[in-house]
Amino acid sequence: MSKVKVVTDPEVIKLMLESTRRQILSLLRSKEMTISQLSEILGKTPQTIYHHIEKLKEAGLVEVKRTEMKGNLIEKYYGRTADAFYINLYLGDEELRYFARSRLKTKLGIFRALGYEFDDEKLLDIMDRLLKKEHEYKTQISREIEENEERLRDASDEDIIHAIEWLSMARMARDEEFRKLMEELGKTLKK
Repeated sequence: MSKVKVVTDPEVIKLMLESTRRQILSLLRSKEMTISQLSEILGKTPQTIYHHIEKLKEAGLVEVKRTEMKGNLIEKYYGRTADAFYINLYLGDEELRYFARSRLKTKLGIFRALGYEFDDEKLLDIMDRLLKKEHEYKTQISREIEENEERLRDASDEDIIHAIEWLSMARMARDEEFRKLMEELGKTLKK
């Protein structure tokens, strides 16, 4: 299994964002599971889980890891194809861009509740541009990790994820446009 898999296909990203599929991927992160086990945990019919598993298999996100005989039946245990999937919502697909921006909008209510004042559209624009930059760097670093998989085989999933965070912060700190956007954010989002 890969440490990190960069997902760049907008259709696969949309498939991953569906609630039940996100839950399945989350559950399979910790251990291999059967359709029956997933069905019981998620409170969905085995047919529903099978449908979602098939979609995830077609997208290359899930695979059969092993099979076991249970009486006369063969049980398939499914697992993820990577420890971590990195998706970039800023790949040019308008639907994904809209999704990314709508996720940012949910933060505005929190900021207001904490007493911050700001112009909604200006703040959303700054946050959107910052997030786009962050995604660009994290995609680059995730690809580097994919290319160096063998050298990183002893690193834990958590360490890989933290390394992506730290390396992207280092690159963003050297990016003049990012620094200007951060300064603009500080001026726009104030109490």
